[in-house]
Amino acid sequence: MSGIALSRLAQERKAWRKDHPFGFVAVPTKNPDGTMNLMNWECAIPGKKGTPWEGGLFKLRMLFKDDYPSSPPKCKFEPPLFHPNVYPSGTVCLSILEEDKDWRPAITIKQVFLALQL
Repeated sequence: MSGIALSRLAQERKAWRKDHPFGFVAVPTKNPDGTMNLMNWECAIPGKKGTPWEGGLFKLRMLFKDDYPSSPPKCKFEPPLFHPNVYPSGTVCLSILEEDKDWRPAITIKQVFLALQL
């Protein structure tokens, strides 16, 4: 695993624990040996007020590649849900999550979540 990716994800986790939007959840998974896996996060995003998703809490998995933050995380709703920016597989279709479009290494996990909020 890339030291750059792990270092950045550790910083992101620390920042998230200090300050994150109300109702949002982002927790790295655990490896079989009990250690934290910063490359795989289980998340939940609340539905935005005034939308059909208001009141819901939508589970999402964020997977990071070894070249993060040069490449964006893969975000997938589990289970898949109906939304114009979500493929039937649950994978999110958003320009800031596409390396050849609007992804920038300076984009934080918090910014991704706010863009994903339904």
